[in-house]
Amino acid sequence: MLIRAGIVALLIAAAMPLQAASYAVVEGVQLPAWIIRDGQREPLTAGTELKAQDEIATGSGARLLLRLGDGSQVKLGENGWLQIAELAQRQVKNFLSATLRVFAGAFRFTTAPDSGTDSEVTVQFATLIARLNTADIWGKKLGDREVLVLINGKVSVARVPEKSGEPPLEMKDLLTFLQAPRSGAGKIEPVQIEQLKIWAAETEIPDGGGALRRGGPWKLNLAKYANQIQALSLYDSLRREGYPAHIEKQPLEEGPAYLVRIAGFPSELEANLLGARLKQINPRLEPIASLQ
Repeated sequence: MLIRAGIVALLIAAAMPLQAASYAVVEGVQLPAWIIRDGQREPLTAGTELKAQDEIATGSGARLLLRLGDGSQVKLGENGWLQIAELAQRQVKNFLSATLRVFAGAFRFTTAPDSGTDSEVTVQFATLIARLNTADIWGKKLGDREVLVLINGKVSVARVPEKSGEPPLEMKDLLTFLQAPRSGAGKIEPVQIEQLKIWAAETEIPDGGGALRRGGPWKLNLAKYANQIQALSLYDSLRREGYPAHIEKQPLEEGPAYLVRIAGFPSELEANLLGARLKQINPRLEPIASLQ
């Protein structure tokens, strides 16, 4: 009876449909950054839930951390452009199916520790396609070559476009990297730890960078106006530049005031650091961090 029950459970799991609307969420973002959804470009903020076909872009000095439904992490460096082409998840065994397209910038994908070994993740770079179940990889286009680092796990790599009958390259040795020119055979060799640290830093959100974090309680007040049109002008300017500003109307005895602010900082320090950066761009701003 136990054996039969186990077989039935396996059959049910195999037949269970994938949830096409499986979510990903922005855990952290060092601005500026944008989301492109249904042809509309908007500034990105921490806590934003993403879905299939969403695109993410980062500006100069920016970083991005996404967490997929199974706990896997996706990181993107500055001047990056990433599309979540496909995203689905089956709850049984924490199975994830995802296709990510990296058009620009440094990229890192790290499988969640408890992610199902049957998960199927495809990462498409300009000239390479990486397929993996459980792995930690880093990749970026450097000049005329694509670099793919295997930090942990294993990954199967093919050329773009894929040619029928041509076997993929299997990367199984940890701490190795593939250098793939636009044409010709790629070369796998060990990666030096110091070089890996330099590359990995390109996708990490540093402490003291003025980044937003999901659930961050601190806000950055940038300017207060009695004139709503002035507030809207600053609001529009910031959002175009990839900063998720919003306006709060404050009732005062002498009339309403319009406060332009950015929310989602994990600490007063991080809020003030972004405030200092923005004041360098626009000296008329008066950035003040606040919990209110």
